Amino acid sequence: MTEHTNVHSYSVTPQDRMNYLLGVFSAVQQIGIVMKLSDQLDTDLFMQAVRLTIKKYPILSCRFVEDEVPYWEKFTGEIEDSILKIKTCTREEEALWLEAHLAEPMDWITGPMVQATLFRSERDVLCIKISHLCSDAAGLKEYTHLIASLYTRLHQKEPYDWIENELLGEEAGFRDQGPLFEAAGIADISTFPLQEPVTASLWSIPSTLDNLTPAITTRTLGREQMMRLISITKANGATVNDGLLAAYFRSIAKQAIYMEPRTIGKAIGITVNLRRYLPNRTTGTLCNLSAIEVPVIEMDEKEPLDMTLHKAKRAMDMIKENKPGISSAVGLEKMASMPLSSAKAMLGTQVEMAKQTQMALPLLTNLGVISESSIHFGDFEVEESYMTAPIMYSPFFSVGASTYQNTLTLSVGYHTPAVSENAVSRLLDDMISEFTTNA
Repeated sequence: MTEHTNVHSYSVTPQDRMNYLLGVFSAVQQIGIVMKLSDQLDTDLFMQAVRLTIKKYPILSCRFVEDEVPYWEKFTGEIEDSILKIKTCTREEEALWLEAHLAEPMDWITGPMVQATLFRSERDVLCIKISHLCSDAAGLKEYTHLIASLYTRLHQKEPYDWIENELLGEEAGFRDQGPLFEAAGIADISTFPLQEPVTASLWSIPSTLDNLTPAITTRTLGREQMMRLISITKANGATVNDGLLAAYFRSIAKQAIYMEPRTIGKAIGITVNLRRYLPNRTTGTLCNLSAIEVPVIEMDEKEPLDMTLHKAKRAMDMIKENKPGISSAVGLEKMASMPLSSAKAMLGTQVEMAKQTQMALPLLTNLGVISESSIHFGDFEVEESYMTAPIMYSPFFSVGASTYQNTLTLSVGYHTPAVSENAVSRLLDDMISEFTTNA
């Protein structure tokens, strides 16, 4: 982590800046992960593991300072009591409490940047929320695997000091985009072409601007249904991500409102994990390293799924041929040279236009595979797990997708009454039905 002004301050990266700006205008910038365990954790061991992760990733014990050249400032006092909470509940209360907790905004600017809550009945459900200012979904997944590994080592009686010395002795990772451009073969970002605006007209889920109450709605695609999705996509030479994209296009179309005059093309923004360009697919530390691409297809709402899937695959293949996400990353790098107030004013103008038209590009964020095999905390297994993306303010709208052991979970974070729960439920149900009725 790069020093800023003193021993307790660190530099803010271009991606951190952009996630701050998006948090000002478009979303509650927090990412969550839920892990349903087979038993109860040892809370003392878990807190020791949390303490080790804070030493490994000092950004977690920082706050974001909103200056013209923003920076991270490290807390000097104790923060552990504000990181871990334990809430005793019955199994009947668990689902409602968890849903409410996931939607409850954490203090994602002033920190700490991570928050862990154990919902305790005869078993534990662990919920970790992290600020998008310091980490994207891929970073949270790495953090989750680290904390499970540390807990297991402590459970196996490895001395805390040994583990701490090992962690702090490891080579420091990086949070900035410089090594990314080098790994992608970009010698001079000033000559790299930026993305051209899409030609498709905007479309959106019906909404108002009454962003009053945060909410999260989820749907699960079980293993049998997941196998059907894999079968459908494989038969068409496509990926699961292509399949999700096709289903999202088709499901939005069933209830969308459109910017007039309509064009034939329809567009959805998708997230890209830029770690794909790195030799080990990791930066070695918590950071934001993701970007946006915009596939555009010409879709007839009456066409079969296979045809939409073919078009989605073709659009994604074209994107993959041109260093996906790099143009977006270069744009953030150039934007970072502006004072924060200037960048905020520029983005604010764009957001105001979106509010006036009640239109914004729908997003699909594939949060990825949490794990293909079981995660363990000591002797206890994580039986179910899923992730949730930031909670959007209308007219912005996003669907997140995550997978754990071949079980896929779709999630939408939104605000009511701006977006109705019925509209979100219908969209997610329609996406799920694409892989059940079309199998």
